[in-house]
Amino acid sequence: MNQKKVLLINPPFYRLMNSHFNGLSLGLSYIAAVLSKNGHKVKIYNADYESGENYANQREIFQGYDNYKKILSNLNHPLWLEVEENIERFSPDIIGITMLTGTYKSAENVGKIAKKLNNDIDVVVGGTHPTVLPEETIKNECFDYIIRGEGEYTFLDLVDGVGIEEIKGLTYISEKGEIVNNPDREFIDNLDSIPFPSRNLYLNDTKYMDYGYILTGRGCPFECTFCASKKVWKGHVRFRSPENVIEEVKHVCNKHGTKFFYFVDDTFTLNKKRAKKICELLIENNLNIRWICDTRVDTIDEETLRLMKESGCVRVKIGVESGNERMLKMTKKKITKKQIRDCVSLIKEVGIDLTIYLMIGFPTETEEEMKDTLDFARELNPTYYSLSILAPYPGTEIYDDVIRSGVELPKEHWEYFFHQSKDMILTDNIDEALVDECLSLNEISDKVRI
Repeated sequence: MNQKKVLLINPPFYRLMNSHFNGLSLGLSYIAAVLSKNGHKVKIYNADYESGENYANQREIFQGYDNYKKILSNLNHPLWLEVEENIERFSPDIIGITMLTGTYKSAENVGKIAKKLNNDIDVVVGGTHPTVLPEETIKNECFDYIIRGEGEYTFLDLVDGVGIEEIKGLTYISEKGEIVNNPDREFIDNLDSIPFPSRNLYLNDTKYMDYGYILTGRGCPFECTFCASKKVWKGHVRFRSPENVIEEVKHVCNKHGTKFFYFVDDTFTLNKKRAKKICELLIENNLNIRWICDTRVDTIDEETLRLMKESGCVRVKIGVESGNERMLKMTKKKITKKQIRDCVSLIKEVGIDLTIYLMIGFPTETEEEMKDTLDFARELNPTYYSLSILAPYPGTEIYDDVIRSGVELPKEHWEYFFHQSKDMILTDNIDEALVDECLSLNEISDKVRI
């Protein structure tokens, strides 16, 4: 086997808005683990990392949006010069970039910088956006290959030099100039078979790294209209065994001294029996960690919550989305305000902190319906709030509906598609005063790192 030098990059995003992201880039870390295990020289570069713990709050991120656009359009900005310096110093054969819709332009800039340094560097992109729009993404001359879906073994085949026609999950442009989508790669059913994500291969400083990000399962069975999950995972859900999850927790505790963890599954309690087993093992192993998770109001009960608390859970994050029944139905989340109220009461009774996710700006949503969300949020009175303006991401039902309705979206500016973007407002009834009122619900909540 011919050893390759591979640099995996999380492109800058929050740094463009005077904040940063010091969490683990899990997708890249899993790929790095597989490549390293198979003999390749790999480094991960989180270009969104900064030394420090002072994160911008949501108001500051909204206010930094104009600055975000300016930096994106200026490749002479010090941030891009830093990216160039790190790529040049490592001198990779292959670069892999993770991409969300909102980081499209940032990923493109990284690709431009790489090609300027050495046009022979292969630039590979993966993630949600290229998975749902592979043919459009591969048309960008900065990108040589698109990896669709799970990337570990597609990337390994590419780096190992397997013939590109044989690599499942790969999109590329043939020598004839034709776009080729190879057959999809099968999902990895045994997630325990994958090495733990590499936390020791980062190119940049990691003094302030949040090492405690852990993914205990992949996929989501739900069909929320604002989420692209069903296009990426096709409703297919797989879980790691509780024992395998605990081994990773132990490893991170022992290797990095981490005592605070974030189980980043879309719905940690989707399988309550399994979630409770993880909690029981945390208790049995006397790990004394604190942890948080995301879940849904219709997948938890009192017994599960009490066991979660006993095992160290200090905060639960749930999607409330809207306080208006019409908007809730539009999300197809299949939950009601009563379910939300009951769940919030239960979480408070058990004594776990609570974050609620809120969303405004749905198509056809009126100002009164948005105010319903504000009123409902105040009624629920959680520990923390997290506000989003709806972004019609490609791959979502809302995106398809908007396109069919004839509304023009700035698809030449994918970088505008994220939840704090002022350019993503789909209704004439939202104004800055209303956004400001949402941000004022609880300023301190925005300072929470994860």
